[in-house]
Amino acid sequence: MRLYEDEGTVDLPVNRQDIDRLTLQELRECVFDLKNERIALMQNCRELRACNDVLLQNIGSANQAQVQAEMTSMELEQVFSSCADATWVVRNDRTVVRANDAMLAFLGKSAEQVVGGGCLELLDGLHCSSAGCPFFFEGGDRNGKESDLTRMSADDILRHYIVSSASLVTLDGTPGIVVQFKDITDRKVAEAALEEANIALVRMAHLDSLTHLPNRRSFDENMSREWRRLAREGKQLAVILCDIDYFKQYNDSYGHQAGDHCLRQVASALGGDAKRAGDLVCRYGGEEFIFLLPNTSLEGALTVAERVRSEVEALAIAHCSSQVGSVVTLSLGVAACIPSIDICQDTLVKEADVALYQAKKNGRNCVAPA
Repeated sequence: MRLYEDEGTVDLPVNRQDIDRLTLQELRECVFDLKNERIALMQNCRELRACNDVLLQNIGSANQAQVQAEMTSMELEQVFSSCADATWVVRNDRTVVRANDAMLAFLGKSAEQVVGGGCLELLDGLHCSSAGCPFFFEGGDRNGKESDLTRMSADDILRHYIVSSASLVTLDGTPGIVVQFKDITDRKVAEAALEEANIALVRMAHLDSLTHLPNRRSFDENMSREWRRLAREGKQLAVILCDIDYFKQYNDSYGHQAGDHCLRQVASALGGDAKRAGDLVCRYGGEEFIFLLPNTSLEGALTVAERVRSEVEALAIAHCSSQVGSVVTLSLGVAACIPSIDICQDTLVKEADVALYQAKKNGRNCVAPA
């Protein structure tokens, strides 16, 4: 049976005999209750539709996030695998959980031999000591670590690495570290070559290219250093200034190549006379040579100068244009003093130069004191 109300049609679970027994008021109450149930059901349906929409939206967002996470994971995997530096991830129990191709090449092993293995065995204890591995983190320390490593490669080349580590949480949720081995062999080789080049440049800056004796710059630096030291100690410093007699005429007679050879012979002889640790003989310029003799009196320097003069004369280098003999000879001026901050160090060299001039006036091939 159907009853008609303003809101619509309502089905009543009654027959005609029941209607006869119901009062009109009871029928109205039933209609009212059914109407309220219908409204409640409609409200529940609306809420369920709203929940369904939210659920579908959340599922869509979750799917999108999952896709993005998978893409990010793929990108990170590609970056990790293609990284030129040897890299691996190790759990705190020292088990390797992943290693890139460069790391496999570094170890000379396959992925099956590395992943799941112990880092101590794979590196042969290369980094570890009785105190433990320096790349694992103790306590609350989570700052990155870095150190140098040298390792013989499979082709028997000593290679240099910078090894850095950082803490992380592995994919299975356990704590661990990521370690990177950066090959810096080429840089080390370049640094060594640069250092050798710098040493060579310093050597060249302080050596005379013809005679391979220290040059004037070297003399000036050593003179300043010894002057200050001996001024503090109150000890003597001597200088011998030497000049090859009539060397211009030698070049004119024999040519400049022969002159250069003569200079090298004389320099070799003079170099053997700087016998003590502190003694220095330099090419001062042209055919001039100079001795720096710390802790040496004037008398001691005169003895050295006479020995030098004799040794050069004994070389018997022919000199047909010399006016003092038939061989190459030296004239020498000697000066000595106790250095002082009140005296300019150039004064000692000037005194030796005056003495050299006097030796030349005395006939050359001789020694003159200041």
